[in-house]
Amino acid sequence: MPAMPVVVTGASGLIGRRATVAFAKASPQVRAYVRHPEAAEDLRALGAKVAVGSISDEPTLRVVMSGAHTVCHLAGGLNPGPGQTYEQAILGTLLPVIRAAERAEVRRFLYLSYPGASPGSANPYLAAKGQAEAALEAASFERVVIRCTLVYGPGSAWLASMVRQARRRPSFMVGSGSQVYAPVFVDDVAAVLAAADDRGHETSGVWGLEGPDRVTADGFADLAGGAHRRRWHLRPKAIALMARLGRELVDVPTLEVLAADSLADAPDAAAEFGVTRTMLRDGLARSSAEHASTGPE
Repeated sequence: MPAMPVVVTGASGLIGRRATVAFAKASPQVRAYVRHPEAAEDLRALGAKVAVGSISDEPTLRVVMSGAHTVCHLAGGLNPGPGQTYEQAILGTLLPVIRAAERAEVRRFLYLSYPGASPGSANPYLAAKGQAEAALEAASFERVVIRCTLVYGPGSAWLASMVRQARRRPSFMVGSGSQVYAPVFVDDVAAVLAAADDRGHETSGVWGLEGPDRVTADGFADLAGGAHRRRWHLRPKAIALMARLGRELVDVPTLEVLAADSLADAPDAAAEFGVTRTMLRDGLARSSAEHASTGPE
């Protein structure tokens, strides 16, 4: 199909920046929508046109989306902002974008969800993701939902936290340590999103994306930290209490997700959209090398 503009909301985040680069390789115009003006310069350097505004400002969103073929919504991650509920952070940021996209007659909507998303989940994060998927299913445009496992890469707060914790003495791990992760490299997520945008025929559905390597949480910590450590394994509530004592804010539902397996539960998005996934050791090496060359973000 002829290339058409794509709009990225939440473009300043870990995945948003990589997706902006991936979209720019095929789209004639990438429009990044962000909350903070200080994020604009970096995104322009990546080739995007940048608009700054509130995610709830539907009139501005409609203007930004005018003439666009695709919206890629990347706001609303695993950790909600201070004082926010998961429903506010995820569903509250999605619904105005859906309404604006429908009024702007956008044809395709790309969205990152998480394995186990369900409106009936006892976990507030998974419940909010499930509600988000239901809202997209009821909308008028094509929807591509990617249920993505834990994402790592340069600038990943989760990866940085795992590295710090893996190198501490004593070292602590949420959950049993035997929970199985299949982390996916951020550039692979971006590549799947760009390929879904570029598809010429009508495309709607839910797919799963995980990395090519499955490893226990303890094994991932060893790889990320570069050394084997004996660890104490604690329940989510205990880890949350320790974080508060250290003046860090980590919610129990987030820790419950990290204490469980993180494996794809839907048809393979990498196979569907023709993306070769990055091996875990290669992705960790690239993450470490880029972090060393640029310094902490």
